[in-house]
Amino acid sequence: MKRILVSLYEKEKYLDVLKKLHEEGWEIWASSGTAKFLKENGVEANDVSTITGFENLLGGLVKTLHPEIFAGILGPEPRWDVVFVDLYPPPDIDIGGVALLRAAAKNWRKVKPAFDMETLKLAIEKDDEETRKYLAGMTFAFTSAYDSVRANQFIEGVSLSFRREDLQLRYGENPHERAFVYGKPAFEILHEGKTISFNNILDAENAWFVAKNLPKTGAVVVKHQSPCGAAIGEDRVEVVKKAIEADDESSFGGILAVNFEMDDEVASSLKKYLEVIVAPSFTKEAVEILSKKKVRLLKPEDYTPTAGKMAFGALVLSERKYPDGDFELVVGEPLSEKELEDLDFAYRVVEGVKSNAVLIVKDGVTVGIGSGQPSRKRAAWIATVMAKEKAKGAIAASDAFFPFPDSLEILAQAGVKAVVAPLGSIRDEEVLSKAKELGLTFYKAPSRVFRH
Repeated sequence: MKRILVSLYEKEKYLDVLKKLHEEGWEIWASSGTAKFLKENGVEANDVSTITGFENLLGGLVKTLHPEIFAGILGPEPRWDVVFVDLYPPPDIDIGGVALLRAAAKNWRKVKPAFDMETLKLAIEKDDEETRKYLAGMTFAFTSAYDSVRANQFIEGVSLSFRREDLQLRYGENPHERAFVYGKPAFEILHEGKTISFNNILDAENAWFVAKNLPKTGAVVVKHQSPCGAAIGEDRVEVVKKAIEADDESSFGGILAVNFEMDDEVASSLKKYLEVIVAPSFTKEAVEILSKKKVRLLKPEDYTPTAGKMAFGALVLSERKYPDGDFELVVGEPLSEKELEDLDFAYRVVEGVKSNAVLIVKDGVTVGIGSGQPSRKRAAWIATVMAKEKAKGAIAASDAFFPFPDSLEILAQAGVKAVVAPLGSIRDEEVLSKAKELGLTFYKAPSRVFRH
């Protein structure tokens, strides 16, 4: 006869599967509260109090912490074949349940641990060495993540623990490299024309962060983790069209993110080949239309954005926040309400552009983007070359201060009317003096927005 030890928080959730086990001849042992619940619902269960000699101590805080229980799990001839425990959700802290799972995982050759429906069914249905090792490994990863969450209840951010998710990626950053996902990504894949890749996820996250922070209806196209086109406006179809056409060449195979529901009208208007489309929601009709293409459709969930990389074998993380604060006029004539909207839009988009970054906007559309340059002067030059005649009367944004006046000279020569950038250079006075000399309006941004 097979035996299972059960201690549950969400008792109702697992009632049917435990009923089935009972019908199949399993002997069920349970902590007092779980045993009582099962008996009340027609499932015969043995109460572990018959082993420990007590039902509950300290109002239920101590139920299974007893030498006989752990000897029955850790011994060479264990009392139970499976130990199944779900744990208290935050902010409660489970002690006995974690100990039971860890004990079962330690004695994995004899006992199979389980902590959710997936691992329970696996423990019941399979009994080979590979399955046992898998369950032990997943259990230690689960209890590690559980303890990490509790640690952060006391000291914010003191611990991170992610287990590897069963999300298949096409390949790593390059085709000859493997890729893995640790922690459950905060998105739902509504359609996957072909397997999503490492680069797709990074591009999509950057596109979504920029799009959701746009001041009005907007769209962003990202290529190689940097926006290549963005637009805001009133008409959704036109906004998407303008964002794609802002750099029609680079948009091919790009990632599109919008800050509005993707409907059939917008979906039908998309002719450009795109790798991924990200939106807060999709209508059923839009999914049907887009599912005929090889595009992946991602619906983000709530999450706290971070920026980070692996360096020297360590994970280096930064918060990712669009800065609070207003733009301050420091040189030149005030801009009109429409121009200020462009200025705000430009700075929100340049936040997502790889640094050094200079971006030019006109009438709610990006017309030139210089990104990923070691020289800010070079970034400004690239932005003006891309913008061409559209730079005249436009707004330029820089993701950090201008270390020299030369970038302003390039922008002014192209016809740019106003610039927004933070200050902080030892040459700020020289830069602002040059802006005044060139007839540029200069707004100070509240903070630098580097993205490496």
